[in-house]
Amino acid sequence: MRASELRMEELLQFQPEQGKILLKGSRVIIFDTTALGKLRKDLIDTLGMDRAKGFLIRYGWSCGFQAALRIKEQFQLDNDLEWTYAGPTIHTLEGFVHVNPDVIDIDRPAGTWSLKGIWTNSFEAEQHILHYGHHNEPVCWMLVGYAGGYRSACIGKKVIYKEEKCVGKGDKHCTFIGKTIEEWGEEIVPELAYYEVSKISEELEAAHHRITIQNGILERIISTHERLTQCILKGDGVEAITASLAELMKCTVILEDRHLVPQSSCYPEQPATKDLLTPYHSIWTNPSFKKASAFYLQQKRPFQITGQYSHIQVYRLVSPILVGSELLGFVSLLRSEQSFSELENITLEQAASIFALKILEEKKINAVERRLMGDFVDDLLSGNFPDPSSIIKRALGLNYDITLPHRVLMLDIDNLAQLVSSSPRNGKKILQFKTDFFNTVQSCLERSGKGMVAKKSDNLIMLVQLDKPDSPEKDCRQIAENIIDQISNKFPKVTLTIGIGSNCKELSDFHHSYLSAQKAIEIGKALKRQGQVISLEQFGTHALLFSALNPSDLLHFATSQIGSLITYDETYQAQLIPTLQQFLSHRGSVEETSKTMNLSLSGLKYRLHRIEEITGQDPKDFQACLNFQLALNILQLAGQDKLMS
Repeated sequence: MRASELRMEELLQFQPEQGKILLKGSRVIIFDTTALGKLRKDLIDTLGMDRAKGFLIRYGWSCGFQAALRIKEQFQLDNDLEWTYAGPTIHTLEGFVHVNPDVIDIDRPAGTWSLKGIWTNSFEAEQHILHYGHHNEPVCWMLVGYAGGYRSACIGKKVIYKEEKCVGKGDKHCTFIGKTIEEWGEEIVPELAYYEVSKISEELEAAHHRITIQNGILERIISTHERLTQCILKGDGVEAITASLAELMKCTVILEDRHLVPQSSCYPEQPATKDLLTPYHSIWTNPSFKKASAFYLQQKRPFQITGQYSHIQVYRLVSPILVGSELLGFVSLLRSEQSFSELENITLEQAASIFALKILEEKKINAVERRLMGDFVDDLLSGNFPDPSSIIKRALGLNYDITLPHRVLMLDIDNLAQLVSSSPRNGKKILQFKTDFFNTVQSCLERSGKGMVAKKSDNLIMLVQLDKPDSPEKDCRQIAENIIDQISNKFPKVTLTIGIGSNCKELSDFHHSYLSAQKAIEIGKALKRQGQVISLEQFGTHALLFSALNPSDLLHFATSQIGSLITYDETYQAQLIPTLQQFLSHRGSVEETSKTMNLSLSGLKYRLHRIEEITGQDPKDFQACLNFQLALNILQLAGQDKLMS
């Protein structure tokens, strides 16, 4: 009989009247993996990770050893090789794991033996992740023990299995290799202790040692908590708390917001360590995190990930910073020498709670400051203040000098209604988006120059300080364009238009600057120029027309004058619009236009005649020239200059 011919339906015998299930004559029971996982968790919590590992390996070993003897006795297998394969087959049929033996190497004369393979759907890995998340070492201890016990019974020599990869530590699948102790050599010595049963005296000594260690851990945790709490009581910021934690843990500490953008970091004093770890500062550089980011981001407890790079192995212990169910960010420990211990895991979790308190405090302070800034900006722009000294005093109370030259910028999200309608029942998500949007704009302004950001209805208002009273519009335009770029990168679905107001030399100028920024956005919308930076100054003298008249009426006028020429050029690949532009720029001179365009006089006259036929206006007529010139200018200002180039 071959191992591949074993079928569970032929092996099982149910005897419900006796409360028995038999597997080829031997009694078995059906056991819920969830209950087994809970038992496994209780063992780990009671005995500790190492001792529970030894217990489960020995239990698995006993199961595997007895299974090998039973299979040998109950099945008429063709040869010893089939006996070897029967073990993985039965283990798979029983539902522990799917075993796929990959490479088997047996040298009977030399007395050597080895087996490699893959475990899929390990119940142990699933249960460990359920209760503890990913571990920094393989966790399929019962499976390792079972495989070793089974094969040891088959060949009469002690065979030890090891996991090389494990789903329980974040790998794609579990891989194993089994060899005799002689073949393993020194490499397997650390694992052998797990296969030996300890005496009661050794247990008591180990328990005493464990309690001593736990007392030390408790003292270390209390000391760390007190040190970091003192930082909050002294009013220190997150940078000081980060530095204190780095000093206590003697490794690099990185604080990131909930979008995993670094906010603060501190390295040990050794410059070499800083230079070594700087390239791996961001958590996104870790391949393990990229593969399982969805899982890691949902973790409510610290987790460890290892990044294997070409010349270095980087260990990272990460703890989420939580207030209730709200995720505020992450704090990480980073080093290259060794993985992190359980003590460091617990210590980081305590540190995360300190960061949560500080971040929550700063959020409340920021909320009050923003409300005060919003009220201040409202009164400033509306002119609602009794005298200049009162508004100047309020600005100083916000640590801001409003007497310096400024421009007012208005930020308008063109598709805000569409974004809100896409999440009609998720008010919390919309509120978080608005907060993140505000923070991004504020950060951009802080990097580009001095100023203030405040909310006004669904828009944001920026007061941008200028270097001198007559600073050109292009200075503010650069800041505005940088903000649009940053917003586009962080919020790809957002279309942002920014209106630039006029210069403010006096406090009374802020109202006019605000109105001109608002008007610039209105004109931009009418001319369908969303997602751009717009100011009245860019329209030159035409700004008077756009301000006095409805921009859509001006656009309609321009289209009625030369829209038919644009359509004709597009349809027949003609050059009537460029011809008209050159003709008007040369003030109606046929000779100059012909020379500039390298066109014969007869050819130019033909084109001018076609323009007259299509538009009904003679380009040589003075009034027609005015109409054409104004129409061209309007369409160019409306962003259609490429169409006419």
